[in-house]
Amino acid sequence: MRKPLTLLGLGLVAALTACSSPAPSTTRPAVDAVAATQRSCGRHVVADDSANGSTVCVAKDSDVSIMLTTVGNSSWSSPTVTGNALGPAMGLPTPYGRVGWQFRAIAVGQAEISTTRPGCPPPAKCHAVRYHLYVTVR
Repeated sequence: MRKPLTLLGLGLVAALTACSSPAPSTTRPAVDAVAATQRSCGRHVVADDSANGSTVCVAKDSDVSIMLTTVGNSSWSSPTVTGNALGPAMGLPTPYGRVGWQFRAIAVGQAEISTTRPGCPPPAKCHAVRYHLYVTVR
């Protein structure tokens, strides 16, 4: 009785080993990885006031826009961009009480968009409000 169990056990091990062997791959790993990365990052990312201090991911050769609320006569300064991943700010047409810019994702890497506005309308003096958006381009 021991021999049939031993043979059955060896057959089971062989069958499990055969089932766990990886099947030959028919996909192109590098192309699939790039496609998956671009799917996980946005193609046209729009960030607003609530995104202040956050990080967004955008696919290379697409764009990221910021749309911010103005307060009274107090508007946002022209944004500055650090890093080499984004192109310069391009103004966007916006409705009353909003201001916006678009940035082209020109290279893989990191960038930071920053802008400020007075915390209260002129002529009152108060601390500036700062807006920072961190951008990862993949």
